[in-house]
Amino acid sequence: MKTLVLVGVVTVVSSVSWCVAPPAHADWLPGKSRAIALGDSASPHAPVTGYAYGPSAQASLGVDLGLYRWRSQRAEWRLGGSALVALDCADKRRVLPDQTQRTVLEFGVAWSHTDSFGRTLEFATVLGHRSATTLDGFSLRDAYHHNDVPFGAGGNYLGSEVGWRMAIAPQWTLTSQIGVRLFTNLFPELIGQTEASDLLADSLREGSEFELSSELGIRWAASAGAHPLARLYLDAIEPHDDQAKKLWLARMMVGVALPGDTLEILPFMIVDAGHGEGVLVNRTELRLAGGVRIYAR
Repeated sequence: MKTLVLVGVVTVVSSVSWCVAPPAHADWLPGKSRAIALGDSASPHAPVTGYAYGPSAQASLGVDLGLYRWRSQRAEWRLGGSALVALDCADKRRVLPDQTQRTVLEFGVAWSHTDSFGRTLEFATVLGHRSATTLDGFSLRDAYHHNDVPFGAGGNYLGSEVGWRMAIAPQWTLTSQIGVRLFTNLFPELIGQTEASDLLADSLREGSEFELSSELGIRWAASAGAHPLARLYLDAIEPHDDQAKKLWLARMMVGVALPGDTLEILPFMIVDAGHGEGVLVNRTELRLAGGVRIYAR
């Protein structure tokens, strides 16, 4: 696992190195913060607005905003960020999500290159924060186990992602992504400062050391108003505490995107196997949910 972390550090450094070339053109508020849209992701942390049920309720409010963009003929650099506030229900069969809350905030820079065949390669480096709490008046009744991961596996992190998008046939687009997020408490541990690492994990409420994720998606532009799609998302979380259990998640999302001039509506079905989200992260179960998402293109 330490080898994977070092690979992640190298990926972060290499991502930053792509951003040293001077731009040819620049503009403010270019729209989204990535060339490969974050809202297309099946990740539970994707910055989208939506509602899902099955059998407990989830709702989210998300925004993805590019602040500044530098462009050359086929490459561009984007500075921007994203935010997500999500509500979940710990109890089954509740229609309104009013028991737990999780938040995600990221800010970073992304470099992308599109070749003459329309294939896009993107590197991104972000600083981020994840938190999880229960809402007022609710007390989580789950039993506590010695191997539970605290703080919803959240905290502050340095992250890096590599994404790829290409057309594999007329009207068919394939996208893939690999990412790593390194939490603050990991860095002193890498140089043998275990006590400092423990202090940071407790004071900054960090239950994880690092997270690895990957995603593969396919989209078919069947018509101007309907794009069927499928995406497979995977992640693995290494806890800070040696006694805590390692967390994993496999998520399959299928749906039909309904693109508009500025907004895209996505009715979807999701099958989850693995950890939950936020304060429910220690639940390992199989879940089926259906809902709708809205994302600004």
